[in-house]
Formats: sequence, structure tokens, C-alpha cells
Amino acid sequence: MRLLDYPAAIAHKQRELLRTEQHVRRLQDVLNRLTAEIDTTIAFDTELRNDAQRKAKRLEMMKAADYRKAVVNLQIAQDQHAELEIDLNLLRNQFSVLKLELRESLASREMQILDAA
Repeated sequence: MRLLDYPAAIAHKQRELLRTEQHVRRLQDVLNRLTAEIDTTIAFDTELRNDAQRKAKRLEMMKAADYRKAVVNLQIAQDQHAELEIDLNLLRNQFSVLKLELRESLASREMQILDAA
């Protein structure tokens, strides 16, 4: 990739990262809503007499397919977000290295010109 290509590639990766962040937030909202529903159900269940029973019921309800699916989807999205951050940092680092290499090349040429004069 050429030096001129890096800013656009970095911006593209940042947009991907933003979309993933938005997706993570939506999934977190879904999970929070499901958790709140579980907590509300437990709070109004008069058959649950103590904390141990409430905790057991909460764990049981969190094993439901829709809750587990929400957890897994959130974890997948968080992993994708982390991968995009790694890719973005790699692009930025490659860009920095290329700029340093070009500066070194220019400095070397300037030294050759000064030595030749």
C-alpha cells in the first residue's frame, strides 16, 4: 500500500469499528433488558422466600435459550470489536513506519547531496 492510501484505509477501518461499537451497544441493551425482566420476575415472585432461592431462580432463568443467545451474540460482537481495534492499530503503525522510512530515505539523500558538494 502506498503512503497516500493509508489515511483512507484508516478511516474505513475506523468506520467499521464504529459500526461494531454501535452493534455491541444494541446487543448490550438487549441483554440488559433481558436481565431486568429476570430481576423483575424474581422480585415479584412471592414463592421465593430467601436470597438463596432468588439466586437459584435467577441462574435458572439465565440458562434460557434467548438469554444465552443474547450473551453469545454480545461476546461475538465484542470479539469482532477487539479484532477491528487490532487491525486499526496495525494500519496506524504501518503508516507510521512507512513515514519514518520515507523520512530516513530523504535524510539519507540530503546527506549524500551535502557530502557530494
